Amino acid sequence: MSGNPVQRSLAILAVLVAAAPCRMRAQQPTVQSGTALLNSGDATQARNIFESILAADPGSNAAQQGEVAASEHIALDQRAAGHMADALQTLMRAEHYDPQDARLAYDLGVLEDEMHLYPEATASLDKAELLHFDNPALLYAQARVFLDRQQLAPAEEKMLAYLKLRPSDATAYYGLGRIYQLGLQFDKARQAFQKSIDLEPEQTEAWYQLGEMALQENRDQEALADFSRTLARNPLHGGALAGAGQACFHQKQYEQALDYLDRAVTAAPNYAPGHYYLGLTLARLGRKDESQRELAAAARLSEAENRQSATQYQITGAHQPQ
Repeated sequence: MSGNPVQRSLAILAVLVAAAPCRMRAQQPTVQSGTALLNSGDATQARNIFESILAADPGSNAAQQGEVAASEHIALDQRAAGHMADALQTLMRAEHYDPQDARLAYDLGVLEDEMHLYPEATASLDKAELLHFDNPALLYAQARVFLDRQQLAPAEEKMLAYLKLRPSDATAYYGLGRIYQLGLQFDKARQAFQKSIDLEPEQTEAWYQLGEMALQENRDQEALADFSRTLARNPLHGGALAGAGQACFHQKQYEQALDYLDRAVTAAPNYAPGHYYLGLTLARLGRKDESQRELAAAARLSEAENRQSATQYQITGAHQPQ
């Protein structure tokens, strides 16, 4: 650079001043940089960028969409790790930045249902509907919540509406079967479970529920056949083992009942009916001390289940199911 020292200094200063805004602009968070981080798998840093943008511009639609997308990724990882409360906090944090996102309201409703927060799940899914969440999955989620709340008529209505749009969904037919089963409409329930099996033959749960209904109707041989189909695919299905043991007990086949029920309490140690029928069977076989232990275990498990249900009621502030 030619010229005297003063001129050179002024020229260097001019270059630095001109470059400063460029450096400052490069340090500003952008939606593009947040999206790049999200696509690379760093959802937490992406969320930080989107939230810094929203702190300055709360109405930025692109940043709101990024916030929701990043939060969904984080919440899915937390849910997979069993950290349900953390996942719920993550989604509620996103809702603070974008309270009108229909998909986020749906995500909240599904998670709240999994956490047995049924009034909250109902409110979130209703909000998703008001925000026009255009996905049949919303109908299925609403049916599930109504079923969990024992509100069978609206559960049936939503599930049938879903099946009109997704008629090949075996899981939904299973859900419809459970609605009819709880409503003691066993003929309709059997039809729905059979449809589920027709659509997805390689399954266990529809066969298990068919066995449960046969057991309730004192058709023990039919129940055993259905439970056997369940156990053929899942030998450790605690409910099917207990049900098979109960059917054998009814037929006074106590040694066979003992075999099923011993396996049932090993496979599902917290399932009270397994312990209860094992206790009855042991009593019939003259093993009274062991019988008393199993009956006491069944009573403890039933009491613990009742306490848990009461605790969930207090947490959610839910009304009694209608």
